[in-house]
Amino acid sequence: MSDTLTPVEADHAMRNWTYRSEGKIPIGFALHRRMFCEMLLTTHNPYKLAVIDCPKLEPAALKRVTLLPIWDIAVQTEGRASIRVLTFAETVDDTQMRDALRMNGGEEARHKVVLSKLVEAYGIQLAPEPPYPAPKDPLRAWMLTGYSECIDSFFAFGLFEAARQSGYFPEELVETFEPVIQDQEEARHILFSPN
Repeated sequence: MSDTLTPVEADHAMRNWTYRSEGKIPIGFALHRRMFCEMLLTTHNPYKLAVIDCPKLEPAALKRVTLLPIWDIAVQTEGRASIRVLTFAETVDDTQMRDALRMNGGEEARHKVVLSKLVEAYGIQLAPEPPYPAPKDPLRAWMLTGYSECIDSFFAFGLFEAARQSGYFPEELVETFEPVIQDQEEARHILFSPN
């Protein structure tokens, strides 16, 4: 996907992606691998972190958001995910698969920065971050990350929606972060990992 697309154009391209092949795609074969790699690579939204503007929250909403005990875990999870995916990418011989994994790892690193900017914008204090060493067993680390993405997102999507419906998260905060959390990246990672 071109870096010249606006965030709206990139969002549309991601939501309307289809594969050019007709008929069945046999799971586990080269066409299947090519399809899910292309899905990740061509639906990448090159949004810049500067375009994400954390909305000003009223005092009660700000207090609800800042009191959540999740911020250290969330930032550190993205830091670990990024190094795990990028380390595994370097063990893969297939060029397209390696490129897709590098894209995935880069998006995980970007999630860490997005979360860090959010906590900074709202004055949330984080514990000092631990180091993120490269895993000794890259394949195992990749698999743990992939399955963790699926499990974490199952709960995170539900909690995010519950926070939206209940008003715990103000609408302007939901509108700002919903594309990053759900549609544009996490859902793509979930599709990519099991495949």
